[in-house]
Amino acid sequence: MAANRIIAFFLEDSAQEALIPSLVRRLIAEAGLSTEKFEFLILHSRGGGSLRSFKTFLKDARKRRYLIDLLIVGSDANCKGFSERRNTILKAGRGSPYLDRIIPAIPDPHIERWFMLDMKALSKASQLALQGELPAYKCDKGRYKGLLRDVFQRSGVAPPLGGVEYGPDVAVEMDLYHACKLNSGLDSFVREVRAWLKQIEVS
Repeated sequence: MAANRIIAFFLEDSAQEALIPSLVRRLIAEAGLSTEKFEFLILHSRGGGSLRSFKTFLKDARKRRYLIDLLIVGSDANCKGFSERRNTILKAGRGSPYLDRIIPAIPDPHIERWFMLDMKALSKASQLALQGELPAYKCDKGRYKGLLRDVFQRSGVAPPLGGVEYGPDVAVEMDLYHACKLNSGLDSFVREVRAWLKQIEVS
């Protein structure tokens, strides 16, 4: 069965790849749409550089029009902050045929913090009784990666990828209402995806 809508992702790393597309799949299902009607293209997901890859794609798109319905650009806010990072992504899209089809996914400050917004969901996803609280906001690089790993180590388990491999199941189990209240970056992403899904028509 051919997909009616194509969603392309430009992501920074395996942690973003494990969680962000799965969140979109969940939102599609919650909108009452068939996920079979959507094709996901992961155009970048390793070694950072999602924004650079996104800009290269837009440059190529000036010469050749790609039939893509939505571009999702993942970029950790780091120490730049949510607003600045979001503006950078949208500014890059100006003048492109995709300007109104770009949704930034900006974990603030890092994607691993999204994994820890709902510890119950992380426990269900990993089938472990994990203990921990959402750590205070700090932009230190690598801080949340280490904190996520520590949550598992306290349970006596050391996941090969530090816990991000549970991303698809975390996306399914997460209490999105509560998690969005805890993180404005996630809230913005969820609201924009839901708004886009409302305006499209999938046959």
